[in-house]
Amino acid sequence: MKASAECLACVAAHAYDVIKKSGIRSEEELFNYYKKILSYTLQKTSWGDKPIEISKYVYDYLEEIFGDKDFYENEKTNSNQMLIEMYDDLYEYSRSSEDPIYAALKLSAVANLIDYGVKNSFGELEFEIESLSKNREFTIDDYELFTKKLENTETLLFIHDNAGEIVLDKVLIKIIKDNYPNIVIYSALRSSPVINDATLRDAEEIYLKEVSIPIESGSKYPGTLLESVGTSFMSIYNKANLVISKGQGNFEGLEGSSDKVFFILMAKCKTIASYLNIQVGDIIFKKDSLK
Repeated sequence: MKASAECLACVAAHAYDVIKKSGIRSEEELFNYYKKILSYTLQKTSWGDKPIEISKYVYDYLEEIFGDKDFYENEKTNSNQMLIEMYDDLYEYSRSSEDPIYAALKLSAVANLIDYGVKNSFGELEFEIESLSKNREFTIDDYELFTKKLENTETLLFIHDNAGEIVLDKVLIKIIKDNYPNIVIYSALRSSPVINDATLRDAEEIYLKEVSIPIESGSKYPGTLLESVGTSFMSIYNKANLVISKGQGNFEGLEGSSDKVFFILMAKCKTIASYLNIQVGDIIFKKDSLK
């Protein structure tokens, strides 16, 4: 898929948010840093780039300025802690459903619909998660194809997206392991802090190794481009019989790469929604289609 003009605006907004969180107080310095990043990105960007490729240019420049500092560390830790307290209940909710794997898939998918910051710890967030998973349906639903693929899977690679919601991914992985205990499951996390994407540190905070083998993807961008991953990740990706890709950024990078990939995501913008012929806010579980 090609980036639209809207993608330029979105990436620019993310860059501005990161610069604001850097602690710069001078309006002049803020103006000049932002101007340099926009200029660098626009020089590098061409029509036909994927949205995540535009992000790549931005985050390369941000890393040059600020290094690999985790500007969203507190937000990520807070969301991880909030969700991990609900893990046992959410696991039991999925396990006791008519189709536990499908129920866990929907839990994982609705994560992007939740505003963790405005919920309290007295069950409100847990209730919302379960309610959303019951009442929302996948606009694109390739679950039947997934279950057929799962029957013959020996190695599964799960490519995660954001902190916090990786707890819901953990529920899904646990449910899959319950039903297919012989499947070896790897969990791929970002190799450097980038916005609120999950890293190995986040995996440790939610004890992800209880259900899978956490690895670094080699990616330091908000998504996964196969030309920008590590050799270890690529080796596992190649040998995996099945890949679950979570989130819009991973979809942007991996779409069209392999028919063993299944995407879980919510359409967050008009560009993605139009490309998939769905509405903004829709959730999908889609098998990749090679072009």
